[in-house]
Amino acid sequence: MKKNDLTIILTLRGRHLHTLRWMWHANRVGFPYHVIIADGEVHPTIARLLSDPATFPNLSYEYHRYCDQSFSDFYKKCVDAVGKVKSKYVMMSDNDDFLITAGIQRSIEYLNNEPDYVCAGGKIPIFSIVPRLELTGKIIGPMIGTKFGYSQLSHNISFPLISKRVMDEINQYQVIYYHVYRTQALQVIFEEIEEHDFSDLTVHEFYISLRAVTLGKVSADPSVICYLRQAGTSNYHTYGTDWVHDMLRSKLPQDFRAMATSIANEVARIDGNNSNEFRESILNAYAVYLRHLLGHTMMRYRFPRLFQIKQKLLWLKNLQILPLWYRKRKGKKNFWKELSNDCTDPTLLNKYREDFRNIENSLQGDEFLIFIKNNAPELQ
Repeated sequence: MKKNDLTIILTLRGRHLHTLRWMWHANRVGFPYHVIIADGEVHPTIARLLSDPATFPNLSYEYHRYCDQSFSDFYKKCVDAVGKVKSKYVMMSDNDDFLITAGIQRSIEYLNNEPDYVCAGGKIPIFSIVPRLELTGKIIGPMIGTKFGYSQLSHNISFPLISKRVMDEINQYQVIYYHVYRTQALQVIFEEIEEHDFSDLTVHEFYISLRAVTLGKVSADPSVICYLRQAGTSNYHTYGTDWVHDMLRSKLPQDFRAMATSIANEVARIDGNNSNEFRESILNAYAVYLRHLLGHTMMRYRFPRLFQIKQKLLWLKNLQILPLWYRKRKGKKNFWKELSNDCTDPTLLNKYREDFRNIENSLQGDEFLIFIKNNAPELQ
């Protein structure tokens, strides 16, 4: 049954087989929410299939083409896409991940009952696959390694003072990009990001989280799963080169200051804080995060031999000697045990299990392979 209270914005840039997997899975399970596809790297095969409503008849969606060659283009795309949303709520998705319907519905219900909250979501598990060779890339194969390894922290950000909400999000950072948002709030955030034109997606995502808590409270329920991320498939735009190189040649420092200034001004406007003092508090707190990030990112450039040793040790650590069936069974058992500790609602747990079974069935790949051979053999 189609529902009109939420729209998904699916942002595309490459990974064409992942796009078809996302759409094929959603069509197979009868995903109940409307989807706006914002394609920033139009491939003729993808455009042909998505422009034909008969390709995915069980989905409600619209397909829009963009030229997404820069961060500025991406921000413009997001503003335009969210401007097309007609529903009360909206949620972002990447094409290499999966949506969990049971958790999305629980988040919508929460926002319906809590008008002070601007967005709602929960923990974001990650998974891996053992890829089958019939398709290039990590597209299909047995699902393994599902765990809460991404944004494990989950607590509501609900202080009455906005200044405390901002500092809570900085000091105990939670990724809320993939939450269910009130549409008007996300539109405001994206319009401001387009105006700032940040030169890096990390600053862009950080701004979203800080600006969100100035617009309302944030629900992060550890019993809720709305989103499932695939490991090792991301398009790595952020800090892909030497950090020092980026610092000297880009406007990253200006971006950090612009983010802090904008948030501090909003806090001062509402809470009455001193804007300059609060700006310094944001920059000082963010510096702690950056030092941690730099420690991991810069080692390969400052200590190249030590970095090589670390990579070899990681390779040994990740070397799997246990059989696949055992790792798969043990990982699944541990995941559901941890989730059951947070989610004590048996009805919701059963819905999660159904969502995950559907994802595993799609990843097995036999039916999807037939779809690709019949409709997009040039992508194999």
